[in-house]
Amino acid sequence: MSEPIHPLVERINAATQHCTSVNGSLCFESDTARRGVINAAEQLLIAARSPEETLFAIAQQPAQNAALRCLMTLGVLDALPLNGDSRSLDDLAHAVGAEKTLLGRILRACTSTSLLSETSELRYAHNALSRTLLVPANRALLTLMYDYIGRGVLALPEFLQARKWKDSGSYADCSFMIGSHTDLPIWEYCEKDIVCGKTFDLGMQSEMVPALSAGKRGGQFPFGKELTAASALGIGDGEDTLTIVDLGGGRGQVLQEIRKNHPELSAARFVLMDLGPVIESAQAVGLPPWIEPVVGSFFEPFPIQGAHVYYLRRCLHNWDDAACKTILFNVANAMDATRSRLLITDMVVDNEGAARGTAWEDLGMMAIGGIERTERQWRALLGENGFRVHKIWHDDSGGHATIDARLK
Repeated sequence: MSEPIHPLVERINAATQHCTSVNGSLCFESDTARRGVINAAEQLLIAARSPEETLFAIAQQPAQNAALRCLMTLGVLDALPLNGDSRSLDDLAHAVGAEKTLLGRILRACTSTSLLSETSELRYAHNALSRTLLVPANRALLTLMYDYIGRGVLALPEFLQARKWKDSGSYADCSFMIGSHTDLPIWEYCEKDIVCGKTFDLGMQSEMVPALSAGKRGGQFPFGKELTAASALGIGDGEDTLTIVDLGGGRGQVLQEIRKNHPELSAARFVLMDLGPVIESAQAVGLPPWIEPVVGSFFEPFPIQGAHVYYLRRCLHNWDDAACKTILFNVANAMDATRSRLLITDMVVDNEGAARGTAWEDLGMMAIGGIERTERQWRALLGENGFRVHKIWHDDSGGHATIDARLK
């Protein structure tokens, strides 16, 4: 039974009394307040609709995604004036080389969900949503989600039914392989398919990546305060230099942000460990000289032993528990029992009443053989593999957190 309408309206009205408008966007006093408004608004929509309407709206979402994908593929976004002026359907059809009636139907689907503005009959213009798609990394992320992850999600019912609903598969046996008509898991597929690989690399730089929801790639963990306070050995030359190893750290963007946000760590040793091709790519785009590149895999023994911090950011959610067991075994073997810690920044799903976004993202990870874990699942996974949870630092925006784990 949905909540009554009037209390929901009152909740929304009360919350909006404490927000201001900045450059056309609402600014709330806290992200908790903002999420409260969103939740109340979504519940209000459910309350106002009949159950049948709500279910039908959910079932129609693939059509909305398809309209967005068509919008990007056609080049409509680049054909619209950046200054907000409108352009006619005739002009747009000529500009993008599409048949007018066909294009009109696609644009109608996009304007109905505010992906574009319809300024008057058959005239269209950019709005805040469509301008966000002008950023190449944002467009790449949505392409990745539709062309690859999304097709795996749509194949989940077929995949899971074939397994008689007994398990969710694994990295090497997942619904992504059905959706993409391949016998390769996603990372091997990205290596073989140049378009997919480039789309993934660019998409991971998007400002829309949920890990950046709190404005920091490292989340809310206070690297400077925690690490300088905990390092009784000090920060200086020699083997006792505070060492932070970013495992599977890509192009080193996280290490760069940590050092920028925490200048007190400027004398620390920053190590980027990833596969050879990734390290080569990082160096090609200009890796800062203070980042030490190291070729290695977290599925094999680590080249760097006894570091103060081993950092895994949005890595473990890509793998099932069996694969994570291998990763955690190698981390534990590299750690110093007295001074090392493992930091994990990843999604931590609420044990109860999980938000829609986190629950849906888990199905996206299921499609490639991964999982978004609840706090209870994180504690169990770490506990079964030789770790204890020292503390969990939750982001204000919800969903993501940084887990500080130590050896038992």
